Amino acid sequence: MRPADGELSVVLVRSLAGEMRAGLRSGAVQRMIVPPRETAEDAAGTKFISMPAVSPDYDLYINKVATIVAPDAAGRGATVTSVVPMFSASSGRFLGMLDGTDVTNLKCAAVTALVTDRCAAKDSGVLGIIGSGVQARQQYLGVSAVRDVEEVRVFSRNADHAAAFARDIATMAARADAAIGVVLCGSAADASRGVDILVTATTSCDPLPISSQLPGHVHVNCVGAHTVASRELSEDLLRTSVLIVEDRRTAVAEAGPLHSGAVELDALDTPAAAGFDGQRTIFSSTGCAYLDLITCAHLMTAGRDEAEAELDLAAGRLGIEIPADLKGGVLHGYRGLRDMTTLLRAEQSRA
Repeated sequence: MRPADGELSVVLVRSLAGEMRAGLRSGAVQRMIVPPRETAEDAAGTKFISMPAVSPDYDLYINKVATIVAPDAAGRGATVTSVVPMFSASSGRFLGMLDGTDVTNLKCAAVTALVTDRCAAKDSGVLGIIGSGVQARQQYLGVSAVRDVEEVRVFSRNADHAAAFARDIATMAARADAAIGVVLCGSAADASRGVDILVTATTSCDPLPISSQLPGHVHVNCVGAHTVASRELSEDLLRTSVLIVEDRRTAVAEAGPLHSGAVELDALDTPAAAGFDGQRTIFSSTGCAYLDLITCAHLMTAGRDEAEAELDLAAGRLGIEIPADLKGGVLHGYRGLRDMTTLLRAEQSRA
């Protein structure tokens, strides 16, 4: 199963952000079992990653597993392969498989929308993005889902990649009937100077040369590389801002002790969060499997609703009435046939 056309929509991002907020508010996230991420690494530098999560509320067990093959001597970059098998938490029944990259991209866009909507000024109009890869695109989608951005400033060390990203932003804005100016910048300082919202989505584990002229109200989505000793942002910037993380334990373990006083996502809808208004906030993202689980549950529901609508339409055209006690089984079979047809067509198109 994959999101339609492999491309995310603002509607899907907004709906998933709402589902994430509902899961945090209801206590469903707190009732999940989410073990720490496990990573094994071989002598060649290939990483083998496991991110499990179990939820009684969603009746779902997932485990996002991935391999990351290190860059080679020929200059080819790291290769990431990821899948997410899903099972019923109550019966143990296998429910299906999702592409891990699709889940990650949608999750990242939606959680950015969730945090940005709570932390960024309502009238934010200028967005700075440092980076031009896949995550930079998801960050633009997440921010634009909740704020009427008027100008996007882009900087990347690779000028060709930056130009291609700028064209992508213009295309996405045109599809949304949004009038957005895109500015290619010559430095990270230029891209960050005076912005309302800033995104850092790079592979740098050294602090980026961010402009000293960041407004006091700026919100930053920091989603790129990190280690326990470093991040894309300077220690001073991290220390003097309100830090927000998906999970404090994970953030401390993977991005360092500076995150020990960070605010978790479930606090964003509490009275204490009212004090964030007008302050500089930083979403220091390290990822957590509970968000992957909510994303999988949301995609399953969306796919089930779409398949049920298709089945009802087809049955109506044929004059067939499906008994209520049989509909679940018929729908399951129909969805399986539809997914298999999609896979076969994909293989034929690649042949």
